[in-house]
Amino acid sequence: MPVQNLFLDAGGVILEEEEHERARAEIIIDLLTEHGFPYSLEDYQQDVEEGVRLFVPNLYAWILWKRCPEDAWYAYARTEMRERWRERKPPLKLMSGLSEVLPGLSNSCRIGILGQYGSELTEFLDTANLLRYFSFRSTQDGFAITKPDPRYFEQILEYAGVKPEASIMVGDRIDKDVIPAKTISMKTIRMRVGLHRHQEPRTPDERPDAEISRLEELPMAVQQLLGF
Repeated sequence: MPVQNLFLDAGGVILEEEEHERARAEIIIDLLTEHGFPYSLEDYQQDVEEGVRLFVPNLYAWILWKRCPEDAWYAYARTEMRERWRERKPPLKLMSGLSEVLPGLSNSCRIGILGQYGSELTEFLDTANLLRYFSFRSTQDGFAITKPDPRYFEQILEYAGVKPEASIMVGDRIDKDVIPAKTISMKTIRMRVGLHRHQEPRTPDERPDAEISRLEELPMAVQQLLGF
């Protein structure tokens, strides 16, 4: 079946999250330091590398538990982390190159969103005059389940009225993007950016169909999967 649809992850593909990752690192370092642990940015970076290798689903929660495996403190820290995140959350920022590649991509594929952001994402894209390039605009707000459950991918595609065999998933994580997409027979392109850029497949079944490090490389990768 010819590929006709291109679904983009929010974080790491549509949105650049470096400032978000920096803010979360600072929050975790502050929480652990306040609890009496001498925890540095270097410690955090080492924990991130280990967590990525282990394919932990939530790096931030895993780091808190690894450093202080006490149920009561962990529950407090998770709640406090959410509160501090709401106070310090940086504004959304477009991934470099997105506005340049979307017009051309929309001429060869129908583009959709397959990420974990809500309506703030579509509002942001609309303000940036980029939402017009998206044929499928469903966000996490409309679904009870989320990544990495393959059923979330199935529901997004069913709502869009498209077949997985005719669709490409573009995401930055093997565990949350590539694996579930491949499970339902989507093609996959991986963006090597952010905290998970060094994540490696554990078996050949987890390899993406293509890899890129910049959005400027996405049109060529799409063309190769389209057979052009």
